[in-house]
Amino acid sequence: MSKKIINIRVSLKGRPIRAYRFNKNVITVGRDPQADIYLDNAGVSREHVRIEQTPGGYYAVEDLGSANGTFVNEQSVKREYLTSNDVVRVGKFSLWVSYDEDRRGDEMPRPMSANAYEGTTVLSVSELDEMMAKVQASESEGPPLGVVEGTARGAGWTQHAEAPRPVAWLPVALIAFTAGVVLGSGVMWFLSH
Repeated sequence: MSKKIINIRVSLKGRPIRAYRFNKNVITVGRDPQADIYLDNAGVSREHVRIEQTPGGYYAVEDLGSANGTFVNEQSVKREYLTSNDVVRVGKFSLWVSYDEDRRGDEMPRPMSANAYEGTTVLSVSELDEMMAKVQASESEGPPLGVVEGTARGAGWTQHAEAPRPVAWLPVALIAFTAGVVLGSGVMWFLSH
């Protein structure tokens, strides 16, 4: 059986607030800002409910001892399996649940044409990380000191002088370049699908 992706649309009194899409095993819902679905309302417990994937790929909802309870299709539940189009009520919030099949890995990606990246530099994530680390290191170290030999105060006198500062626009140019790479990759992916 293929893995399921769960879609959750959150609404408050019938007004849509936000939509989520998960393919993880455990989803937390509550008033805790670290929850996967954060619901800022006094009627919601900090750790109100957990939605957990079952071995069959579906999800089950479990109330975590909340003060106001959890309801699936207006029935109070402690633990209940969820099917597509179920509505989980947490306090004043409604969580509309639907499933999709996770088809990633089922298809072979279509090859890009040879000229798809013409004129575009493509960096791997590790190359981009390495480039950003070099920029951060050069900014944090400050300018290196150089030694200048001179005779103004007698033979052998040395003066420590600042070496020229790195060009100030370099980090801005690197960020602009990175944004171009990311946007270009997104456009190329969109065009290839």
